[in-house]
Amino acid sequence: MIANLGVFTFLFAVPATVIAAWWLTGLTRRYALRREMLDIPNQRSSHSVPTPRGGGVAIVIVASAAHLVAAWLYPGQAGLVLLLGMTLAGYATLGWLDDHYDLSTIVRLLVQLLLALAVMSWLIVNDFWIIGDLPAVILTGVAIVWMVWMANLYNFMDGIDGIAAVETLVLAVTAGAWFGAAGSEGIMLASLAVAGAAIGFLGWNWAPAKIFMGDVGSVSLGAFFALLALLGASVYAMPFSAFVILYGVFLVDASVTLLRRVVRGEKWWQAHRSHYYQRLVQSGWSHARVSTAVLIINVMLACLASALVAGMMSVAGALLLAALILGVPLILIDLHSRQLRN
Repeated sequence: MIANLGVFTFLFAVPATVIAAWWLTGLTRRYALRREMLDIPNQRSSHSVPTPRGGGVAIVIVASAAHLVAAWLYPGQAGLVLLLGMTLAGYATLGWLDDHYDLSTIVRLLVQLLLALAVMSWLIVNDFWIIGDLPAVILTGVAIVWMVWMANLYNFMDGIDGIAAVETLVLAVTAGAWFGAAGSEGIMLASLAVAGAAIGFLGWNWAPAKIFMGDVGSVSLGAFFALLALLGASVYAMPFSAFVILYGVFLVDASVTLLRRVVRGEKWWQAHRSHYYQRLVQSGWSHARVSTAVLIINVMLACLASALVAGMMSVAGALLLAALILGVPLILIDLHSRQLRN
């Protein structure tokens, strides 16, 4: 339909999303200030001044528009591209309401489960959910839990300036490249649009942040990347373990922290400051330094996961290296925290 769409994508689509997201984030900041949608610092916060929230809506609006364009440019892939866009928009709507009205945990969880169930139902009905050896009910249930957990852990990890936008940038660019190589230019374009929007938002969110992403951005992006992994593994035969490695920073920090709180008998559902990235800030690292460290580790994991997708490494070897890349910093943080307590 359009000659040389690769050039079109890089020379027009991505820069356009950067500019549009930057502009919309500024408008959202003014709206949040008028509505007094502010994150007020408390004992569990990692920031010290009241800051507007909800800036992630700019990412969602720009990315959703790009999904529509991608579906139009690649009609043969429109179903999956639109499913990604609707998932992003559906979780974003829930997050936007939560940013405004502080919905209860039960309401948020119930709606997230229903949205995940709707997504999986669509995949099953349209024969995009290739089950494999495990019973269909079990694997589908695991996929639903995966989507809900990713949506929430992304929210948990969005606690300091720049960290979620940096994560989004690396994940979206890397996954977009994988789908492009697999022949899904539509999903590639949609993913690169998310990356461009994250860059535009980062112009306002880098330390010291002038606006936070809010649930509208973090929850929806978590669900978006969860669905990308499911589509990659089921439809395009990509190793699911590659997505686990790519998402490793947020997955490991959030999952290990949650497990530790459960083992200690703490109220794990309450807000806290015990994530590894938060403990680095408490030890004296700046938000910018922590987010830069996350960027570096993400790039390392992206290269490792890409080697796995390309068939250059075994799953066992890639997982072992990923464990080293992620495990060493976590052990060092634990040792440093122990020294500070003593």
